[in-house]
Amino acid sequence: MSNFSKPIWYGPAAGGLLLLILLATLLVRSRKRRRKSEPTIPEFVEVFSVDIKHFVSSPYKAGDDSEIAESILKTITLTLLVGLREFLTKIFENPSDQQKALLAIAKDLEAEGITPIAYTQWNQSAIQGVAAKVIVNGLVRNALLGPTLAMARATAKFPESISAIVENALSEGNSIYILGIDGLAYGVFEVSHKLQEVIKEG
Repeated sequence: MSNFSKPIWYGPAAGGLLLLILLATLLVRSRKRRRKSEPTIPEFVEVFSVDIKHFVSSPYKAGDDSEIAESILKTITLTLLVGLREFLTKIFENPSDQQKALLAIAKDLEAEGITPIAYTQWNQSAIQGVAAKVIVNGLVRNALLGPTLAMARATAKFPESISAIVENALSEGNSIYILGIDGLAYGVFEVSHKLQEVIKEG
């Protein structure tokens, strides 16, 4: 007879331990299979992008008071949209698609390093867009950034280059916003609206 004693886990205890390990392994595999079989519901976010922006420095006649440099036109546009941001922080409503599109224009201009200037008498309308008075080269200017239909009524006939962009954008189903200053159209922004799937890392 051997003098060596058997380990305490030998026999029935060892069998029970193995059974527990086997059950735990099967349970883990079962949960993994369930996770793989459950369909993942995709999530989407709205993305507003400025596809085209175009400015006309002299929509009426070059060399007179109506001529405004492109850099100043961008500054005026961003100034109008800073007013919109301040307005949205004061109301307890979700921004409309129009407001989201206008904020996309602001983001696009800020990415260029454009900075706003002082403004007064800012106001916003779902039909007209956003408007304010700004001082440019010592002159008080009435600036307005709004949708095509409203701006066609609020300004003189669009310059040809702006009209061409408007026609093409409407055929693509995109939104168009016109920058008007003192009744003349100086700029156009084409904004697309898409849904983009959010990729979540597991």
